[in-house]
Amino acid sequence: MLTIQNLLKSVYCFIKNISKKSYRNCAVLVSGFSVFAMVSLNAHGFGGAGKNRSVACSSMKGTEGEAPAENQEQESVAALGDFASSCKQAIESEQSRIKEAREAEIKKREVTAVCASVEPVHNEVQKPPVNPYGDISISEEDYEALLRIVQAEAGGEDEQGKILVAEVILNRVLAEEFASTVSDVIFEKSGGSPQFAPTADGRYYSVEVTGSTVEAVEKAINEKDISQGALFFSARRRANPYDMAWFDRNLTWLFQYGGHEFYTLP
Repeated sequence: MLTIQNLLKSVYCFIKNISKKSYRNCAVLVSGFSVFAMVSLNAHGFGGAGKNRSVACSSMKGTEGEAPAENQEQESVAALGDFASSCKQAIESEQSRIKEAREAEIKKREVTAVCASVEPVHNEVQKPPVNPYGDISISEEDYEALLRIVQAEAGGEDEQGKILVAEVILNRVLAEEFASTVSDVIFEKSGGSPQFAPTADGRYYSVEVTGSTVEAVEKAINEKDISQGALFFSARRRANPYDMAWFDRNLTWLFQYGGHEFYTLP
């Protein structure tokens, strides 16, 4: 009987250390264990009267009754051990499930946070650039004229310098003060003088358009304006001083890039 008491004590200590969150999951198991223990204890004579009866029966049956009693006790101990093991396994399984659920929730929150931080960046990257020249109708003749004037005026400039010259032409097409097509803007005159010198000195007709000029013109037509809306440009070092004086008096200076200075109307 001492063996049963020690086993019960061990089971009690184990149940006492169970996490509170696992109590309700093992309530049925613990209740069943309690009933089973009470029945076993009563059957083995823990009560006074039961003990006397057990002694009397033992005296009458002698050694023949002791062996079955010992076997029954061993079977009860084994059953209690199995029951305790089942309780422990059930509790450990529940604790493992709770742990996995917590880890899954943490991972879900981390993924949500990462997605929330990535989405604004993704939207910003996908935003198309503003192209102010999308509504301009450019014929093949206009396109060829734009390539030639850019090559003649900015053949020695880098890509951005060529883009800026092309955008001055395109800005004039959009402005009410100038002609409404690319070709007309390029050949337009003011006070009898050509707006762009290469159309008068022959450079416009003699240049060979390079691949870099084609790329620059394509970017000028299809991408955002980088010229700040400039309507005029001039190379001060090569320009007539009287012409530059007119620029300085009558126009608003914007910026300088490469060999050109860029202006707009006041």
